[in-house]
Amino acid sequence: MTKTAIHDSPATKGFTRMSPTERYRTTSARLASAGSILYGGDYNPEQWPEETWPRDMELLRKAGVNEVTLNVFSWATLQPSEDEYDFSKLDRIVDTVTRAGMRIMMATSTGSLPAWMVLRHPDVARVEFDGTKRRHGYRHNHCATSPTYREYAAKLAGKLAERYGGLENLVAWHVNNEYNGFCWCDRCAAGFREWLAGRYGSIEAVNEAWNAAFWGHTYHSFGEIFPPNLLGDAIPGGKSVLPAFSLDYQRWYGETVLETFNEEKRAIRAFDPVNPVTTNFIGHLRDYDCLGFAYNPETDGGVDVSSWDLYPGNDPSANADTCLRHDLYRAVSGQRPFVLMEQSPSRQNWATYCAQKRPGQLRMQSWQAVARGADAVQYFQLKQSRSGCEKFHGAVIGSDGTDRTRTFREVAALGAELARVTPGILGAPKERGKVAFIYDWPSDWGLGLSAGPSKALNYIAETLVWYRELYRRNIPVDFVRAGDDLAGYDAVVAPLLYMAPARVTDALRSYVLGGGRLLTTTMSLLVDEHDSLHQGEAPVPLRDLAGVWVSETDAIAPDAPVDLSFGASSDGSAQTVLPGGGRLLCDVIEADPGTQVLATYGGDDYYAGAPAFTFRPSAGGGGVFYAATLPSGDAVRRMIGALVDGVVPEPADVTVDEGIEISRRVAEDRTTYLFLTNPWPGAHKAVLHVAGRELIADRPVKPGNELVLDRFGVAVVRY
Repeated sequence: MTKTAIHDSPATKGFTRMSPTERYRTTSARLASAGSILYGGDYNPEQWPEETWPRDMELLRKAGVNEVTLNVFSWATLQPSEDEYDFSKLDRIVDTVTRAGMRIMMATSTGSLPAWMVLRHPDVARVEFDGTKRRHGYRHNHCATSPTYREYAAKLAGKLAERYGGLENLVAWHVNNEYNGFCWCDRCAAGFREWLAGRYGSIEAVNEAWNAAFWGHTYHSFGEIFPPNLLGDAIPGGKSVLPAFSLDYQRWYGETVLETFNEEKRAIRAFDPVNPVTTNFIGHLRDYDCLGFAYNPETDGGVDVSSWDLYPGNDPSANADTCLRHDLYRAVSGQRPFVLMEQSPSRQNWATYCAQKRPGQLRMQSWQAVARGADAVQYFQLKQSRSGCEKFHGAVIGSDGTDRTRTFREVAALGAELARVTPGILGAPKERGKVAFIYDWPSDWGLGLSAGPSKALNYIAETLVWYRELYRRNIPVDFVRAGDDLAGYDAVVAPLLYMAPARVTDALRSYVLGGGRLLTTTMSLLVDEHDSLHQGEAPVPLRDLAGVWVSETDAIAPDAPVDLSFGASSDGSAQTVLPGGGRLLCDVIEADPGTQVLATYGGDDYYAGAPAFTFRPSAGGGGVFYAATLPSGDAVRRMIGALVDGVVPEPADVTVDEGIEISRRVAEDRTTYLFLTNPWPGAHKAVLHVAGRELIADRPVKPGNELVLDRFGVAVVRY
């Protein structure tokens, strides 16, 4: 095989350690090197005859595409056997894209195994939760502890970086694809035992941490421990006999997956020290703690920039969920810009029903991502697959191969608009949040593994309940990791913060005593990192600051919510009764003297009239709000209102009708970009209080100007 001219330059030099700020600036520079926002997505030309490639390039350029992601699932083509590599087709693809003037995001192809590798090296294939040994097929089918997989994956990443790392039009590396899942094989058991020995030091310490005496599980050596799947300690339905055991396995496997990412990244860094390295998260990925993938300046590990794949439903209420995930994966980027790696330009393939995006919806959703911090807007896919399980997934170039479809026209119009408007926006972070929202993967895992108190309890769903109200109020939110420094936030929301080791409660205590306002809920602050209940009056770690004692917790049927009464009755003032305002769980609490009771339980049960929502003031205007039940509807509005009213300021630059989303990005020179989007039916109005320029219509604006946004309307004001 011979290299083409564009590959003849020598490999770039080794890794230089960078601070997060330096890495961010380098990453932003590469992402912005196209002169406008990166606009493109997955292109898989190996699926079509080579003579079609030039026509594809013509159409993509006409659509405003300036970047393609290549090589996502090509391992079997690139490496036909153990010691044979063939880059000839990828060379031709790269040459075609380069001649078309497009940027390249190069994937490492390590998300799907070649058949020969599985047949010759069975250690690469996973053992599933039920003990089934996988053969070749599907994808995400590798075991993260397989030395064969890890050796070949890192070697391929290095060879790709050596060959293509010097490309002037290369802007990023894309490792693997949509990591997810676990392996439960005997080699994973050995790796897990080694991790346990390093974490705990002795089998006695493991027994103590797991309370292994439960159901006679005391272990006398690490060799007695096997993965907690259905062959062992898992309970059908996702629960666990020893939740601490399963929690540790989940922690260990996630760390192992991160190690495989870092091995590929190091192999790339040996030849390319500049271009950012990322991987794409998908949806609400529960398997691993995604915030653990954040950039680590000490090792150059983790993602240089976060990426995620957006596939929302068509219901307007899904917009809050979409914005939650934009905010969450922006947190993985250290609150810096991120990459929208995938979205469908029309319909998606995996929904219950594959509805088309309505006219204007793609544009609005793309601007919504930019507003929340995206510096790249990309699609899966640029050209529709001819066959396979995603052949009905939307694409910029459909099976008709023309530019006459509505989808193509909308993609092209959006590409032109983004190219015109975004150059000054790129690299500008989203404004700092007013409210910190603690999103805690270990609490999600712990609640999910628990056999009680309610199978209807869902961490992600309850997180969205609280976030949706902040979203409705257009309050900027930063997701943070449990235990992070919370100084500077006007308020903190921590629903279902089930797992509360000392570092987490210390951070909360410091924040509240410093004048901060914290809202937490039932099933919070209950256990340590080993899922062992804190002994004492719950919520034990913050019992004094919360000013309440949870004496017991009632689980109620999902279809039988309890009424809540807001307003104190002891002084004779009127109460507001919210029918069905409390759901799923009801803590029966006793309030200390000095704790304000803001709502009580209604109905005729034994705890009717008992506190359901309280506030315990602390020094400096801070304090702890405690929601003893999981609220819905107006109850959520009242609880969030109690937290933020008078503390979180109203927007000074705009007043909007309810339904219009507000976001801002602020450049280093303090130039502000105000984004307004309307995902809802009907026209909604915004009134500006600043002078500047509305960039989409390209016209000056001044205080008092009204902007009317029809459904899926967008405005961007620079001031």
